[in-house]
Formats: sequence, C-alpha cells, structure tokens
Amino acid sequence: THPDMANSVVNKRWLEELRRYPERYTVHELHQTYPDWQIDVAQEQRLIEAHDNIVLQFPIFWFSSPPLLKKWLDDVLTYGWAYGSRSGYKMQNKKLALAVT
Repeated sequence: THPDMANSVVNKRWLEELRRYPERYTVHELHQTYPDWQIDVAQEQRLIEAHDNIVLQFPIFWFSSPPLLKKWLDDVLTYGWAYGSRSGYKMQNKKLALAVT
C-alpha cells in the first residue's frame, strides 16, 4: 500500500522484483484495486484465505500505516472472521510480515 507508488524508490523496486516471480508471489496493490476506497471485504478475505504467508508492504506515516491500509485492516480483519470467540479464526496459522519503509 503506497499512495504514490510512481514516486516511491524502495517500495517500487520491491514490487518490480516481486513481479518477476508471479508463480511465487501475488502482488495486490490496494490503491490500484480500490481508487474509490470501496473495499470488497469478501474478496479480500478470500484472497487472505488462499495464502499462507501475507506481507503488508507500506511506508510508515507518522508511526502508522497509510490511511487506505488502516481502512483495509479495519474493514477486512473483522470480529467473527479473523478473531473472536465465535470466529472461524481464518487468520490462524497464517504468517504475517511487515515490509516497511
């Protein structure tokens, strides 16, 4: 998640490298997918369920993530799906990493 990937140096370079290996990595750019910020929660949850390892790549904005990533976290990682006593714990056994600049 980078609101200005065209002017990024490190984040853009990471994406270029990851795209060289489409059989190994799924690159999912939130700003390209949701320019209107209308997140398809069900689709995002299906995407998470299809992968065992998830890397959130973003620049640090005042000790936080960019606003669209914060919205994505709030909208997608919901009580009853990702966590909670009655959830399916869909995030269970997933490895989550941060790649921050």
